[in-house]
Amino acid sequence: MTDATGIVAWIGAALAVVSMALLFARLRRLPRQDTASGELPRVSIVIPARDEEQNLSRLLPSLGRQTVPPHEVIVVDDQSSDGTAEMVQTHGARLIRGRELRSGWYGKPWACHQGVEASTGDWLLFLDADVELEADALERLLSAAAAEPGAVFSVCPWHRIERAYEELSVFFNLLMVGGIGAFTWRGDQATGIGLFGQTFLVSRKRYGELGGHEAVKQTVLENLKLAKKCEELGIPRRCFVGRGSISMRMFPGGYREMVESWAKGFSSGAALASPAALLLASLWLTGLMMVTVCVFLLVVWDARVMVGAAYLAVAIPTAILFRQVGRFSVVNALLFPVSLLFYQGLFAVAVMRKRKKVSTSWKGRHVD
Repeated sequence: MTDATGIVAWIGAALAVVSMALLFARLRRLPRQDTASGELPRVSIVIPARDEEQNLSRLLPSLGRQTVPPHEVIVVDDQSSDGTAEMVQTHGARLIRGRELRSGWYGKPWACHQGVEASTGDWLLFLDADVELEADALERLLSAAAAEPGAVFSVCPWHRIERAYEELSVFFNLLMVGGIGAFTWRGDQATGIGLFGQTFLVSRKRYGELGGHEAVKQTVLENLKLAKKCEELGIPRRCFVGRGSISMRMFPGGYREMVESWAKGFSSGAALASPAALLLASLWLTGLMMVTVCVFLLVVWDARVMVGAAYLAVAIPTAILFRQVGRFSVVNALLFPVSLLFYQGLFAVAVMRKRKKVSTSWKGRHVD
């Protein structure tokens, strides 16, 4: 049994490392480009905001520090109960008082739709309120748009970790990045490439062709549904990770907020993910679980050297990968079974809730 446990651990390690390498083979950051010789597009920034006073206190000042200023910044106050409106006015952005949620719509698409109605830019940049931009981030995004005006662009922000419970988000983050299928070994040649919802840049012309947010008005992960429409129309998608350009602090409200946030998108995310990326992600998690189970078996069977070596063979590249998507600690990577089991447990709960048709709430609204 000792030898068998060690062999299974190494099979799991090999499966995890190979599938991880294929899934994240072409992780790329937003490039820096020379913009001296070209005119950049006029961009309207649209920010849907429901009780986002704290987050806007970081995002709006970061927009004011951009090396290339936006044409306009529009914040749609979606029936907030905090000081969202006052924060917007303090920082000089344009405030849109969101109308009552229309029947058949979810909150975020409805707020984005209203923001677009009020905008005048040639390009539209949709930002979640919890992101923050480095000074040259907008210039880099618009440079990419100017170089390929027919494409749409999205960035998954780098996750700023400030409290210990946020470390548990790491596999959710990684599967969000890997699941869109933009960073596999096939790169931009892959089919079914998705889009990130936190930072989404599209020309007004392309936005109209996609049907705008009205086409995804009752979708939890509207970014993935818009990506499907891009695929149908042959519109290229260009995706990046945000390290060094765009970051986010997702869950300042505590552990419960984190659990509710990740739980609301499980089913929709799996259904809309790239099939190839979903397969690789499944193999990766399977390999990690095989190693994890073998570690627990050491309580009964003695295969410390073989299992320990397999464990390190997984933990080291995992630590490197963790840092590509957020400020996740080395300790988190070395103890990856903890975050992995948290992910698996929450996934199981979300699936059971879906089968029992238990509605998930987010900020006081039902989302499925």
